[in-house]
Amino acid sequence: MREHPLRSILSRLLRGPGDSSEAELAYLHRGAPENQVRIRVSTITHLGKGSFMLGDRETQIPFHRVLYVTDLRSKTILWEKRKPPHASNPDP
Repeated sequence: MREHPLRSILSRLLRGPGDSSEAELAYLHRGAPENQVRIRVSTITHLGKGSFMLGDRETQIPFHRVLYVTDLRSKTILWEKRKPPHASNPDP
């Protein structure tokens, strides 16, 4: 079974030569402003198969809640959750 693409990107950011604090991740969190929370990738302490653990060692975020990962220096999106196709309305 192949590794989840998000896990691969996060692993590279956390273990690679660059600075993981220069990457931002946003995840869905109901009740937060805009229903999302933004964190620096450097706050991730453990990567699992389908989730990651935050620095408090209590908060586990499943990959399906991640919205995007951005490189803050270059302002590029490294990974973004696929959006469902819009339903077409053939007869308005």
